[in-house]
Amino acid sequence: MNKQSSPVKKVVKGDGSTPQTEDNASKDTADSTTAEPKTEETQVQQEQSSANKPLHNTGEESKKIPAKSTQIPVVAPNQPKKEQGQKIVYLTFDDGPGKHTEKILEILNRYQVHATFFMVGRQLSGYEQAVRDSHEAGNYVGLHSMSHSKKKLYDGDGSGAFIKEFTQEQKLMKQILGYSPTLIRAPYGSKPEIGYNFRGDIAKAGFKMWDWTVDSKDWKYPNSPDRIVKEVKRQTHRDVEVILMHEKAQTIKVLPQIIEYLQKKGYTFAVYKPDQHFSVNFGKDPRL
Repeated sequence: MNKQSSPVKKVVKGDGSTPQTEDNASKDTADSTTAEPKTEETQVQQEQSSANKPLHNTGEESKKIPAKSTQIPVVAPNQPKKEQGQKIVYLTFDDGPGKHTEKILEILNRYQVHATFFMVGRQLSGYEQAVRDSHEAGNYVGLHSMSHSKKKLYDGDGSGAFIKEFTQEQKLMKQILGYSPTLIRAPYGSKPEIGYNFRGDIAKAGFKMWDWTVDSKDWKYPNSPDRIVKEVKRQTHRDVEVILMHEKAQTIKVLPQIIEYLQKKGYTFAVYKPDQHFSVNFGKDPRL
């Protein structure tokens, strides 16, 4: 059995998570790994670099901007609390709740580990008990929009439709769980659709947003679950990892193998906690 000694001590019941739909999931990674326009990234980098630097005599902030990183995944100004040399992994599951939710919970319970779920609002009806079970087992239930529709969320002018959907889902989650989750995951990832101003609107609405550092590509290999394991092994090398998975049959087949591999690599499993939030977004934006 694996110790639940994450940066988050044991596990506290959390808020939400959401998954992706079958027809949409395959586009997630391609969209999210597209480089963000340099002008937006520069704005964030200026915020980060100036925060810890003295002002010039003129009163202006330092203009020095770090070189742009070629590495897509993430992670930002804060890091989770962890002991010296400790490696931490966050398992995340998108596109629930559904027929696979309870089986995932069963596997997590068997290994005594926890996860962060990002659930879709339109799928909550009929699966309210699965949502409650996820929370009561010590997992965090986050938000993944009402529709999981790229057209509805991103084709409009600005962030209005996006924030409206997440606010709506947040209210539904409160009815089910008794509190309002604040952690969201943008369908298809935050790149390239969500820019600097868009991210600012999300922050002003009171949400935090996670992307991921490892894409298991379980959406891509429905008939080749071994490829999912290979992707996880290939991409997992950081001290802190956030692994993207989905509530799918092929994921269930290899989840025990993935957990056992991560245990052998010395990772401690953690669950998201709002009071220990750290940034994991492709824009490297400390506001989220």
